[in-house]
Amino acid sequence: MRAVLLVVATGASAACATYRAGSFELRGEPMRGERTTAGCLDLAVDVARDAVATGPVVEYAFGNRCDRAARIDLGGVRVTGRTSAGEEVAMVPYDPYGEIRALALDARGFGRERIEYRTSRDFGGDVVAVCVAIGAIGGEAAPAAPLHTTCKDLATPAAVAEVTP
Repeated sequence: MRAVLLVVATGASAACATYRAGSFELRGEPMRGERTTAGCLDLAVDVARDAVATGPVVEYAFGNRCDRAARIDLGGVRVTGRTSAGEEVAMVPYDPYGEIRALALDARGFGRERIEYRTSRDFGGDVVAVCVAIGAIGGEAAPAAPLHTTCKDLATPAAVAEVTP
């Protein structure tokens, strides 16, 4: 699975579609997953298994609620996993072509991205739960600010827990 940062910008290329602050909707469809706001970004994060990907896949949906461009950095998101043996492991984005990087999201712009995560020692197939720290995804939160973290048990898709350190 290739990881590609796709940002749908506002303007003529998006048929004048813009994001409405706080709606958590992209072109009339609700953003799936745990929702939060971080600076100018309304975010939704969902974690699932994929038929093609070896490791768990995190789906990000985001909308810029501000009237100015906002920075979005999916490569800087901290993701951890829990193995079936109960060990906590750091997860890294699977990005074989080095395409994930911070970009500006136009005012009232929106987008969606799916990224596969793996552990540093294997492909992440043994991971049974994933936690995504999404509070500083836009790089606007102060370092001392708490990160909003969403966790999902992959064995029980309906089980979602929210933790804020």
